[in-house]
Amino acid sequence: MRLAIEGGEPVRKEPFPRRIQIGQEEFEVVVNLMKKYMKEGGAFDRYGGTEVDAFEEEFAKYFGVKYATAVSSGTASIHSALGALRLDVGSEVISSPITDPGAVAPILFQNCIPVFADADPETFNMDPKSLEERITEKTKAVIVGHIAGQPCDMDPIMEIAEEHNLTVIEDCSQAHDALYKGRKAGTIGHVGCFSLMSGKHTTSGGQGGMVITNDEELYWNAKRFADRGKPFGTTATGNLFLGNNYRMTELQAAIGRVQLKKMPKIVEARRRVVARLEKEMRDLETVRLGKIIEGAVSSYWFVFLRVYESRLKVTMEEFGKAVRAEGIPIGGKYDHLVYEKPWIRDRQTYGNSQCPWACPFWGKTIKYEGSCPNARKAIDTHLVLPVHECYTDREAIDIAEALRKVESHYIK
Repeated sequence: MRLAIEGGEPVRKEPFPRRIQIGQEEFEVVVNLMKKYMKEGGAFDRYGGTEVDAFEEEFAKYFGVKYATAVSSGTASIHSALGALRLDVGSEVISSPITDPGAVAPILFQNCIPVFADADPETFNMDPKSLEERITEKTKAVIVGHIAGQPCDMDPIMEIAEEHNLTVIEDCSQAHDALYKGRKAGTIGHVGCFSLMSGKHTTSGGQGGMVITNDEELYWNAKRFADRGKPFGTTATGNLFLGNNYRMTELQAAIGRVQLKKMPKIVEARRRVVARLEKEMRDLETVRLGKIIEGAVSSYWFVFLRVYESRLKVTMEEFGKAVRAEGIPIGGKYDHLVYEKPWIRDRQTYGNSQCPWACPFWGKTIKYEGSCPNARKAIDTHLVLPVHECYTDREAIDIAEALRKVESHYIK
């Protein structure tokens, strides 16, 4: 059978299902909240109603932690967690190398130095061995990103952190309801941070975030930092320290509360689709699903496809292009090696100052280029495949059929 890219019939002629993330229940809570404020006055302020407080309580209960603070975005959640630590200027914070800029920018906003531990080349997640190698006398915290829905190998990371007295911040933006040895991602480190932007597993209506912890001091500090240093939890009357304005609104929280109830079904549906896809792909020789470590249960923000280019007559990119021609919405590389991007590579932070790298409170130098070769290897050997809860067995079967068809033409 001729490949579609060469003029043949594609495996899939109908578009894949669009993800419909918002439903009637969200519509109704928004309308009801609108009617309330139209009648009573006000405009969705954080302290003008009960929705944000209720969302925080429900989120904390769902994840089995003592405290939750709602904020305006995933970046705000990371920044509030870091701000809660009250780190000195020039402190070093070790980060995952494959991550969103929003997980690294807060380090620089706090005038701290990002240091990147290498990744596992099969999972994209932080390698505990590399983490330990990057620790110095200035290291104070670690931000671990759970990429594509799969938790990092948290036991060794927490052991290393305890040995060196480091605070661990889990970035769960891509891993809502993921599990590591039976524990929810975000509850294993000292602080868990979530993005609730549109497109994540659950949303609070476009943007939003949440910080969770069992540490009371970190909770109060994060809450204070997210609202300009207000003296929550104290008898003080003035703002206690420098902070930002990262408050969530009542409207966001109302949507988030509905979405939180849907989280188990959303994640379970994704797992069912991926399980069927894995079953359908078992006979393939040149491509497989990305590795899931022992003890982890991914929530699949998307799926990695490991492509063995050495077994093909074409490049990985050409293989992906042929699969796309078969009607499958396969993506390219997940090329998010953050230190290669111009804003870090060229030190584009505070004007031309090159701060905080040039700050005398740090007093060191660092070279990022080539420092995470396994992260680059992961990127160069995997393609991204979107999955979501609106997919069915039909989509899984068609994806596997297209991969099989393309493989049969290009396998050596």
